[in-house]
Amino acid sequence: MSKFFDELMESVIEMDEILRKKHRDSDSNADTNVLTFQQKQAHYDKVRRSNYLASLSIEGFETTPADAEKPLSSRMQVLEKYRQKPG
Repeated sequence: MSKFFDELMESVIEMDEILRKKHRDSDSNADTNVLTFQQKQAHYDKVRRSNYLASLSIEGFETTPADAEKPLSSRMQVLEKYRQKPG
């Protein structure tokens, strides 16, 4: 299978493990089975980055696993870069 699908399956398995662990660790409190917002956000960020790198790869750009660890520029950093006029 392709790298994209391998990473996607890894992500799905990871989320399944988180849910199973939460279920095992819960005592009869229903709130403990719910993922926290931070856990959901971290998973979403990981999947989004994986999808982005996969799309770059499909378009022919060279990517490495290290690219996934590099922090993305903030929106303001990108806007400042393009607002600067040459000269």
